[in-house]
Amino acid sequence: MAELRSDALVLRSRDWREADRLVTLLTCDAGKITVLARGVKKSKSKFAALVEPLTLGRYLLRRGKSMEILIQGEIVKPYFSLQGSLLHYATAQYFCELVERSLPNNEPASAVFTLLVATLEILEKDANPARVARCFELNLLDELGFCPALEGCFHCGRQLNPYYFDFAHGAIVCGQCPRSQDSILISGAAVAVMKRFLKQGFHRLSICAVSDVVNDEIGRVCAGIFRTSLGLAEIKSRSFLANIEKV
Repeated sequence: MAELRSDALVLRSRDWREADRLVTLLTCDAGKITVLARGVKKSKSKFAALVEPLTLGRYLLRRGKSMEILIQGEIVKPYFSLQGSLLHYATAQYFCELVERSLPNNEPASAVFTLLVATLEILEKDANPARVARCFELNLLDELGFCPALEGCFHCGRQLNPYYFDFAHGAIVCGQCPRSQDSILISGAAVAVMKRFLKQGFHRLSICAVSDVVNDEIGRVCAGIFRTSLGLAEIKSRSFLANIEKV
């Protein structure tokens, strides 16, 4: 039987039958895969901690009849510190759901793996989870091939405020050019922040001021791209996160 040994992050874990769990892993080497962890619900299981969501580990998997089987593993880092803040933890869960639903199964995604792990590291230290979320969303879209075009109007190339984001073209358009009905108004400040996030990623993110208004604008753009380009109309963890952010 073929075996796979890879670093991986647990995106989701759910009960399966009496004592097993089905685990969705984002592996460094093989992308997103579903793994059967046998007997982990038993009190003496040595694998129980390995299959908790937001656990980064090294896993040895063996191909079964219909899916990979967890053979052994070791924890590299459990992101337990995020559980100390409901907002941070909900944000991390949102990242995991977004990645799980955006990626196809069993296709290499090492860049997304690296991005997600780096994002969780930043999230642990950043007091502004919303800022981390917008940076992550944009860079994930870039890795998936849906990076928004922000350098100038899609039609004429001019850089004139106000801008609109046209989801039909995945680009900004100026107020003087035609645009689709679902396009939304977006400020020059939001465009500038998005450019910064795409160019610099998390570098010196903590000193990048993002107002609530700009954060909301960028969030609407990203949500619209995920909806129109990847078909992600509803993300449960994002709705839960939005409710927490209002409190």
